[in-house]
Order: sequence, then structure tokens, then C-alpha cells
Amino acid sequence: MEFVSKLTLRREVEAAVHDLCVDVKAFKADLAFIFVSHHHGPEFHELIHEVYNNIDCRNLIGCTGESIIGPTAEIEAQPAITLWAARMPDVRVNSFVFDQADLQLLEEAADELWFERIGVRPEDSPSFVLLPDPFSINAQIFIEKMDALYPGSTIVGGMASGATEAGQNRLFVGDQALRQGLVGVALTGNVDVSSVVSQGCRQVGDPFVITKSRENLIEELGGKPALDVLRTVFNSAPDEDQKLMRTGLHVGRLVDERISNATSGDFLIRNMMGVTEHKALAVGDFLRPGQTVQFHVRDSRSATEDMQRLLSAEKDSKNVPVSGALLFNCSGRGRRFFKEANHDIALVNDFADNCSVAGFFAQGEIGPVGGKTFVHGFTSSLALFREPSAVSDDSAI
Repeated sequence: MEFVSKLTLRREVEAAVHDLCVDVKAFKADLAFIFVSHHHGPEFHELIHEVYNNIDCRNLIGCTGESIIGPTAEIEAQPAITLWAARMPDVRVNSFVFDQADLQLLEEAADELWFERIGVRPEDSPSFVLLPDPFSINAQIFIEKMDALYPGSTIVGGMASGATEAGQNRLFVGDQALRQGLVGVALTGNVDVSSVVSQGCRQVGDPFVITKSRENLIEELGGKPALDVLRTVFNSAPDEDQKLMRTGLHVGRLVDERISNATSGDFLIRNMMGVTEHKALAVGDFLRPGQTVQFHVRDSRSATEDMQRLLSAEKDSKNVPVSGALLFNCSGRGRRFFKEANHDIALVNDFADNCSVAGFFAQGEIGPVGGKTFVHGFTSSLALFREPSAVSDDSAI
């Protein structure tokens, strides 16, 4: 397999298309992704049409992004376009489009109809990259269905970003620019797609079992009022953690209750939204009694250490370098959080030498935690592409 990634900061369509396509025209790519900032809004249709006609690649998909990630740089809040292309011998590529009406129509449909629509079956061992629009489709429902249809498949991606209302984002497929729904691609055959999902948090206090809850409200932890438990955790925490808890507290839900001695990577991180008048803790997730939760905090140091740890573990688990990667970052990361430019792309490039990378800052990042796929917030979700023939049989994530 071969990959190439290009970035342009040019505003004019003709100049931007030249920058992106000049080295890709003869590449004969099997798959390409394009991510475009909203500065190019008036030219979306012209731009995607010209790129599609200049790269000779039938499977071109992409979307708009608030900020764009190129091979070595994160271009935040400036005009930018990145193009990522892959030549994948013996890999079958199926692109697909869904909207909310399709999702509602197929939600109770037989599995065979889904397999027909997406173009692959579970026995094909597919991997998926999804790019939904957050305003027009329930991405989590779609992802839950995909998890059920294709157990064990890698599903990654990011939500189109940069829009303030429905209809402003664009999803790209072929030479078309769509205003709603979801575009995706399924990969089967001679490719190994793995993921690294860095939620950037660390644990505070001990884990607790929910003993009373209602929808997204935690009322009791370990048989005690949830607010009293939180106060105990706060009072026993170091000063640094108390400061972080005041400014941004998170709740991690253990994804697999069979795990003992869980680390932060075993928890699905959700925001703590506040305290109700009945002293219940409001969380950005639906919870039930019997689930294990733990309070978490997030800062730039913890986020850096978490991503470095996960990348190191990924590198140790496989015996072949990564050839290509797609990086989907939360729009809350970047310079405003790390106080430096190009933080996450630099970590990826340190991890994978000579790897072609592209991506964008998303309004929700898609990736697996504990064997299930979720839409995350404040996360970095990374898709890594290798040739499976070079992966040892006894190595796995």
C-alpha cells in the first residue's frame, strides 16, 4: 500500500486544486479523503468537482471542518484543505451515504437490507470510516447498529464541524457536496485498520457502583447520596486535582464490567453537567444501577501523557510500521488547550515515521472503547492503516 497527504492554504479554487492534485494525478488512488475549512464555502461544489476530476479516484469522500490537519500541521481557524489518498492493492472499497430518513426506514429492517445498502457482509471482516453531519442524523444510533451488524470491526471517524446551524456543513462523496446525513467507506481485503482513541483524562478517587439512578441522573453511589460521595472525593484529592474538578469534572463509565483494576482507557468519559436540586449528579450519558463509574479530570499534561501511552502501546503491539493515518481531533483540543501549535499531529508523526497523515477538528469523534464504538467529546481518534500480511498472528490490540 502507498499513501500521500497534501495540504494547501490557498483560497483560490484553481490554485488550491493544483496544490492538492499535482502529485496525486498519476497516483491512481483507490481511496481519497478531503477535508475543507468553511472559508471555502462559496466554492464547495466547484472545489469538490475539480478535485474529483483531477485525481482519477472513484472513492472520494470527506467533509467540512472547523480546523484542518495536514501532514505535519494543524491549521486552526484559517483557510485550509487537506487531501489524503491511498493506493490499496487487493482492497475492496465501498463508499455509502445515509440520511436520517434512511436510518429510520432501516432501523427495524432485516440485516440483509443493511448489508445490501452498505455493500459488505460481516464475514468480509470490514473496517469503516464514518463522517456524519451532527445536525441531521443520529450518529450514535447508526454506530450502535453498525456494531451489532459487524461485531469486531474497527469503526472510526469524525463529525463534520464548523457550522453553527443545520445546512452549513458539507459532506463530500464523489463529485457531490451534500448538506445532510452521513458519508462513509467500508474497507475489506488486504488491509489492517486499527484505532487509537485518546480521551485525555485521568482518574480521581475510587470507582463506585451506581445503586440508584434515573436516566442521566446519578442519585446514589455505593448506597450513599451521590453528591456526598463527590464531596468526599473532592476533599481527599490533591490541590491540583481540586482545581481541575472545579473547572471541569468528568464521569467515566466502565464499558466492560468484567474488568478489574480498570485504567482510564477502560472508561467511557462523559461530562458532569451539574447537580440537581435533589442532589443528584447530572451526566451527559444514560446510566443504570449496577454500572461502575469513576470521576476523572482532564488537563493538557494528562491528555499528552494519555496519547503518548496509547501510541506507545499500539507501536509495541504490532511488528510493522504504519503507512497511513487519519486523525480526528475534538475542536476543543489544539492550541487553545495545549497552548502550543501542532500538538497532536506532532505526537502522531513522532510515533509513525514516514506516515502520511490527514484529518480535521471534529464536532464529535468516533472510535472504540472497551470493544464498543461511541461518539466522543474532547478526544483524539486515530485510524491507522497497515498491510495485514506483515502483522504477526499473535499480536493484537
